[in-house]
Amino acid sequence: MTTESIFDTIVIGGGVFGMASAFELSRRGQRVALVDRFGSGHDVTSSTGASRSIRIAYDHPFYVNLALEAIAAWHDLEASSGHQILHLTGQVDLGPAAKLTALAQHVRAAGVEIDALDGETLRELFPEMRLLPGEGALFHRRAGTVLAETGLAALVQAAADSGVTIHAPEVVVAVNREGAAVRVTTERRVLSAARVVMAAGPWSGALLRHMGIQLPLAPAVAQVTFLDAPDLTERPGLAEWQAVGEAGAAGGIYGHPVPGIGYKIAFDAGQAGWDPDATSWDPDMDEERRLLDWFHARFPDMPVKVARTQRHPWTMTPDADFIVDQAGGDWGERLVLACGCSGHAFKFGPALGRLVADLIELHQRPELLRLDRPGLLAPAPLATAPITR
Repeated sequence: MTTESIFDTIVIGGGVFGMASAFELSRRGQRVALVDRFGSGHDVTSSTGASRSIRIAYDHPFYVNLALEAIAAWHDLEASSGHQILHLTGQVDLGPAAKLTALAQHVRAAGVEIDALDGETLRELFPEMRLLPGEGALFHRRAGTVLAETGLAALVQAAADSGVTIHAPEVVVAVNREGAAVRVTTERRVLSAARVVMAAGPWSGALLRHMGIQLPLAPAVAQVTFLDAPDLTERPGLAEWQAVGEAGAAGGIYGHPVPGIGYKIAFDAGQAGWDPDATSWDPDMDEERRLLDWFHARFPDMPVKVARTQRHPWTMTPDADFIVDQAGGDWGERLVLACGCSGHAFKFGPALGRLVADLIELHQRPELLRLDRPGLLAPAPLATAPITR
């Protein structure tokens, strides 16, 4: 084991949340180390895969504004990296009238155009897609796809270029308070810093429990299917929201175009059975069949050919909002939480790093993401809880 190295901040987790945080802190002048047990983008991590949806349409102004910031930040990273990261073709939202009304209200309040669609206007935008009788929809242009593999690689390179020391693959075995500092012990070395950022995705819960902190986090295994559909690569993304009843929210479906592949579709709820020691995830063919049945109904004239189906984890909170806050208690400001991404964080990319850096340097706590918010007083949700944001 190597001798102790000293930093301002140690980030645990090299997914989009951790890498964006490390990059932003480093370019603000901090000495930053990042540790990840697999390496960024590994198949069993939350930030794996070719693509993610990006959209402005949220039912809360915090996320609307963060998405606007994220689009600008991704464009900046495109310019600095020389690689395309965003493929903005717009998004169609379907669902209960109350949900669509809330989406439209908050998007328009941010000064972004969003339009109501009927069957005829939808056909002009997305000829292959069909509305059900009496069904309405929305469309906004500032949405589409993050080319996630490319975007994460650009973040990793930007972080390294800014001076972040990256240790991966490398497992964290202990995090301890040492006076006013924090000591992180890995399988290969000891690191010391003024603070640690916990951004380890579904591994965060177990690490935090060893540190005396219990959070209502529910790791789940999500599945996505990429269709070999070259005719759809310039079509809008989609989100089909479901009603929330007394028993909770039924699962919806989302999708977006993926240049070079076709179109990605998925249910917005994962499954139980996440294993922290898994090295791969076999597709659930029954889930794939049910998803293709939906596609046949929504796109009745489209031939279907599956390019690939893959699974990866995400981590739900009781209210489907992230956690970005200082731990407080015995840890005080020495432990910063950046976890509980609830299936919808990747799109925000570099903007997530700004949230964490502003918390550390400016003591700005995002109200919606605070550790003491009412939504985190509930027990951990089921792993099958859907994305409701």
